[in-house]
Amino acid sequence: MPVNSLLARIYGSEADAIYLAPLGTTLPTGLAAVGAGFEEVGWLDTDTGVTETATGSVTKLRGHQGNGVVRTRMEETGTQIAFTALETKALTMGLRYDEREVTTTAGVRHARRSPGQKVKAMAAVIDLKDADDETVMERFCIPRFEIAPNGDRVNIATALAAFPFIGEVIGFYDHYMTDLESE
Repeated sequence: MPVNSLLARIYGSEADAIYLAPLGTTLPTGLAAVGAGFEEVGWLDTDTGVTETATGSVTKLRGHQGNGVVRTRMEETGTQIAFTALETKALTMGLRYDEREVTTTAGVRHARRSPGQKVKAMAAVIDLKDADDETVMERFCIPRFEIAPNGDRVNIATALAAFPFIGEVIGFYDHYMTDLESE
């Protein structure tokens, strides 16, 4: 098969999105619109994007004769997805902080926070669309995505306040993408 520049992607379109919902929410089964129950995280940081990391560790098993590698074993396999949210809203606050009691009265949100953080398990849909052609996309549908704060929240005059997160994919998940090879 010859090389095909149409298969090279540039993600980071305005339509890229991370949607979160309570565990058990029905996930989409293709590339159609995300259903009810999901809330979009909002604007994502362009410098960090959406970073998928394979987290497995490789162990090389060596033979006695010559200490050569006889087998390679993948241990503790996993997938993490990191992102940085830019919108200060109830969803990002609830992911960042261990909020015990939250009330909103007369336009004021009051949260009672624990000084620690905790992992929040949610269902997730992650959409990545090509910046040059938003009809080309990838979608991750993750039934259990365990999200934790992943770094400092810095509030300075020369940058947007940001909420860095890392999520661990727990169990199997579905991946959909536009198939340009079939054209």
